[in-house]
Amino acid sequence: MKCMQTILGLAAALLVAAAPVAAETMTFLGKSYCPIKYEVNWPFTTKSKKTPTQGSGIQANIYELPKEVYEEKSAAELGSDMRRLVILAAPIQVGQRVKEDEALITYELPLENLITEKQGLSRSELSGLEHAMASVQFRLAWLEAHQQNLENMAVDKSIAPIVVRSNAQDIDALIMQRDYLAEELELARQRYDNTVLITRSKYGKDIDLKKLPRQGYVRSPSDGYVLWVNSSLVPGMAFTKQAALVTVGKLDPMIIRVSVHEIAVQKLKVGDPATVVFHAWPGEKFTTTISQVDYVAQPAMLQQPSFYLVELTLPNPDMRIKEGMRCDVTVNLQ
Repeated sequence: MKCMQTILGLAAALLVAAAPVAAETMTFLGKSYCPIKYEVNWPFTTKSKKTPTQGSGIQANIYELPKEVYEEKSAAELGSDMRRLVILAAPIQVGQRVKEDEALITYELPLENLITEKQGLSRSELSGLEHAMASVQFRLAWLEAHQQNLENMAVDKSIAPIVVRSNAQDIDALIMQRDYLAEELELARQRYDNTVLITRSKYGKDIDLKKLPRQGYVRSPSDGYVLWVNSSLVPGMAFTKQAALVTVGKLDPMIIRVSVHEIAVQKLKVGDPATVVFHAWPGEKFTTTISQVDYVAQPAMLQQPSFYLVELTLPNPDMRIKEGMRCDVTVNLQ
């Protein structure tokens, strides 16, 4: 009897051991983000950025991407040579698809800027250096040929040796002048070519450099969609202080970001399958996998637990998913 009970106990233990372990699932709150985003600001200079901090001066723990906070400065304080931005046209709308280098905003170019640009496009400096170089090369060629004649005459003692030495010194001086002019000429050509390149990027590749218009263009930095437009971008509006003008981004694919506690993140790895359910469409599931697990924690106070950013890539061919949509991310652990 005892033998039978022992056998039954062993069989039950084997059945329990052979039973498959249920896969663990973990659910987190996530939000969609545009992976590539370009913010066009005026003036086109680096802004002075403030970082949100807590009382100790350590950067605050922010589980969502923080909004950037800037000191308000005038264009002059930021070093811009264009003190006012007067809008002539801005025929763009949120959601509009744009191509790289497409004109988004047309603005009035101040007269002083136009004059400065025309001065930069002038070939007067370049032509003057080219003329000076040609004169030096002609003079140098004549002296070098004359030097040979002088040396022959010195052999016959028909001229004094000092004349030969004087001509040789003139040749050395002209060689130094030629080398100096060659460097200046190369720098002038580079400056002129760069000025032409910048001008064509502002006005268009086919612009007549001799007839610059009194208007400039803000062009799209990349193919994508207009995500945000400053409501003040209307004809006649004049910006005198720094301002964000337009945001262009790519919406396919989208990135789902999740902040995961330091204990839970140890169980996650790249490639783990996941299901995403947006709060906007509670009955629809999107399947994907984890594409990135950060190894550096998000900033936090010393006494707070650490959270790590986990990303998932989600195709968005029909542009249904918009930036900032909240969702539940369920990860299936094997």
